[in-house]
Amino acid sequence: MYRIVGAVACAAPLFPTHASAQVLSQYFPEIGRGVGETWVDSEQIRISREFQPQGLHLGGFKLNGDLNEGVGYIDNANRLPGGGQSAIISTVAQIGLTSDWSVDRLYTNASVSDLRYPSQGSQNQTTWTAGIGGYHDIANDRLGFDYSHLNLVQTPNTLGSFATIQPVKYQVDRAALSYTVARDGRFSLIPEGNITNFSFDQGARLPSAIGISVPQTYRNRAVIVESLTGRYHWTEAASALVMLRGTEIRYTHGLAGYPGRDSNGLALMAGIDYSAIHLIDVRVLAGYQRRFYRNAAYPDYATPIVEAQASWAPSRLTRLQLDVQHGIEDSAFENVAGFTYTNLQLGLSHQYRRDVILSGHFTFQKGQYQNTPTRLVGSILTQAGGDQTIFGGGLSAQWLVNRHLRLNLDYDISNQNVLGTTGKFTVNTVMIRVDVNL
Repeated sequence: MYRIVGAVACAAPLFPTHASAQVLSQYFPEIGRGVGETWVDSEQIRISREFQPQGLHLGGFKLNGDLNEGVGYIDNANRLPGGGQSAIISTVAQIGLTSDWSVDRLYTNASVSDLRYPSQGSQNQTTWTAGIGGYHDIANDRLGFDYSHLNLVQTPNTLGSFATIQPVKYQVDRAALSYTVARDGRFSLIPEGNITNFSFDQGARLPSAIGISVPQTYRNRAVIVESLTGRYHWTEAASALVMLRGTEIRYTHGLAGYPGRDSNGLALMAGIDYSAIHLIDVRVLAGYQRRFYRNAAYPDYATPIVEAQASWAPSRLTRLQLDVQHGIEDSAFENVAGFTYTNLQLGLSHQYRRDVILSGHFTFQKGQYQNTPTRLVGSILTQAGGDQTIFGGGLSAQWLVNRHLRLNLDYDISNQNVLGTTGKFTVNTVMIRVDVNL
């Protein structure tokens, strides 16, 4: 999956943008990368080069913009067992301004998404994001920075969330800084630090508490991460990586009479980064992660940690991609002592004609939860142990009319269970979208 920081995506993605995912892995660069750099899927751009939007060149900057309007149908807009059906009206707009300098880089971007469900008005949601960042080269070193603000919503179909009868609004603010030493050398070091603040100001309406809004401020927290990545280039196409990462989580709104949930974490990973342009790309980091709770009421967590991405182009027209993540969820949708998660996505994209791209995807997600400590049973922190499993998939067709206009037809299906409910349910979604680009 391509990730673009400071630019607007314009090629057909292998995975849908609305797929459930952890916040940091969905909106921010991969672990072990320098801050402030743009990462674009060059294979997707090559496939559709003839139809790539040109944007507007404004002096030393390039302005990209995208407006997406869609209508469709969903058979379970509540994303809960027994949820109601509704039409969907979708509006998504993105804009990005990126410098076009020979050295250094500066970018800013913003996006807004509005979803309307005429028959299920309680599920209407509007989200938006904004960010600024870049890098400055100092001899053979690089200083990178980034700041992002996200206004998002939590829905029951997201891994790690719980059953709510309407979306829960929350905000994320993240500031990051990195310094790459000897970026063009055979061996380079990347120390990085970032701090992310999660703020839940809106209460959650639960199915079991009709008419009652349960405050969510107890989930407000700051997540501080420090990492050191070493990269060794043994060939032009292949590198070895080793990363040490520390994490501190500090809750800003404690619950009177209950133990604090602050924790520290440590992870050690090693892996490879290999790229044969237009043929195969493999990036794998694997290791061990442990979270230590400062209060003995909560058991420590320990699990392997994996972040892997692999793509293969068997021909100039076809591309396969696999994304895998596993670890401890310590950023968003966290309940009490957190949980371990596994996320797998497999995508296929094929250029059926020069102006038609067909794609499909399969998604598997699993969350595993510990029981709430005995002294907390019956409190707002109660969490039953068990698993949450999500299976999903979909098909899409994109017609590239010209550089500025494209039409999309999408079908998605998911089957899952949600914490706080019994049984599983299925959600089917069909969308027709029109995309207009600068």
